[in-house]
Amino acid sequence: MRLAALFTGVALALSTLNPLFAADKVTLRLGDVKGDRFAALKASGELNNLPYDLKLTAFDSGAPVQEALNAGALDVGFTGDLPFLFVYAAGAPVKAVGAWQNNPDSIALLTRPNAGIHRLQDLKGKQIAVNKGGWGHYLLLGLLERAGLKPDDVTMRFLNPVDGRAALTSGAVSAWAPWEPYIATSTAVDGTVRVPDGGGKGIMSGYSYALARDEALSDADKRKAIADLLARLAKAQIWAQQHPQEFASVLGKTLNMPTNITRSWIADARIRPLVFDAQLIPTLQKSADFFHRYQVLPKAVDVSKAFDFSLSAQANQIAQHALGDKS
Repeated sequence: MRLAALFTGVALALSTLNPLFAADKVTLRLGDVKGDRFAALKASGELNNLPYDLKLTAFDSGAPVQEALNAGALDVGFTGDLPFLFVYAAGAPVKAVGAWQNNPDSIALLTRPNAGIHRLQDLKGKQIAVNKGGWGHYLLLGLLERAGLKPDDVTMRFLNPVDGRAALTSGAVSAWAPWEPYIATSTAVDGTVRVPDGGGKGIMSGYSYALARDEALSDADKRKAIADLLARLAKAQIWAQQHPQEFASVLGKTLNMPTNITRSWIADARIRPLVFDAQLIPTLQKSADFFHRYQVLPKAVDVSKAFDFSLSAQANQIAQHALGDKS
């Protein structure tokens, strides 16, 4: 179910001003996937006393967030690492400014119990739904390597998550490569199961990024607002880790999902903030090289200039503390 209608145009105009910001409050236009980061921000109290206005639009997956960023409809977007590669390779005026990590196994290949897939080698000759250029596509290519198969041994159906789920349940495809909360929803509601050894551990980084348009980064007030938002997001993600039952309830109400599904989602994804520094560059470069090798990414891409680490100092301190690194 598309959630943009639930959030589009939501403006949070809170009264307390921070003297670091101009008298006229700046507005940040934020795009999120499924609204879970926004839900954590709100439930944890991190949206209280904002010194800027925040306008949210929620999307079903990362690709439309990227499209909106590239079109200038957003200042900041929360999305997975792989959709970012394609807009960056295409020259979009966007940089990564923050990061967090999902459990890589919360990206996984699902099948129906009667589809005849009991091991990865059984994928040969099957039709499989993936989101082109995203986590599902990357996972499937990695799983085929793991099984000793080639991309030509399967038929990939490039579908968005909603259509991928429908294709699997209807029998139009034999497997589908989603992530949370689609995994929790499909397994609980549709009776699908994980393909053995079909998780993302060892293949996926599980990284997601906060992205910002260059024009927002060139605006002094928006830079301050983005840095503040990144710190609040890190605090909110730590709060969500520490209050899983409360967060599951908030997610269920916010996204109109059963609490048993949001509980499963939270337990599986295990989202945690990351220290956002140059150590992340090789991971994204590895993904870029992998996709280029399979000609998913049409040209080789140097991602060393894809990051702006200058806004993450406060968020990094929070992440370091959460990770037990007090140095």
